[in-house]
Amino acid sequence: MPGPLYEAVRQFLPLLHAAFDIGVAEGALDDLIELAGSGHQQQRTARPMRDSEAFQFELGRVSAELRAARAFFQVQVESHWRHALAGTLKDDTLLIEGTQAGIWIASACVRVVDACFALAGGIAVYDSSPLQRRLRDLHVAAQHATVHQRQYAAAGQAVFTQARPQVEYRHANGASRRDGCSHAQISVEQR
Repeated sequence: MPGPLYEAVRQFLPLLHAAFDIGVAEGALDDLIELAGSGHQQQRTARPMRDSEAFQFELGRVSAELRAARAFFQVQVESHWRHALAGTLKDDTLLIEGTQAGIWIASACVRVVDACFALAGGIAVYDSSPLQRRLRDLHVAAQHATVHQRQYAAAGQAVFTQARPQVEYRHANGASRRDGCSHAQISVEQR
């Protein structure tokens, strides 16, 4: 098939998995928020979930982790798409970068779903709960060979033989800086 995506399917495959993982994790977070918003109160607790400071803390942490996974996904997809359009995507370094992103995103999404399942309490184990299905689906997806943790070994080998990806930080005033960090960084571009 013609087109920029079909010339380097292996490079995009980990990111296709990541899209699925993010969708399942977002669904789990939505399910948890809906449960807490209904006024559900777990047994032997003094207040509804939504009023619990411990629940609010974990919900804030989990939603931040999901946003980080979504942001990493977006940056990697944009980088791959630029390379696909330029005809330079079929490259081992980009395969490794995409695989690293896919693995990290899958792991982050598993942590999110695990936390949502735990926060929901005993109600999450029933077949009527979508959280138990999302938990199983995501754990199975994270076992796929494309995004399995063992694929980090190839990335580790590449560290010895290839240059690290260059990251450029752009300030709101247009100034840029490579491999550094600025308090006022606005956007990050992976090259």
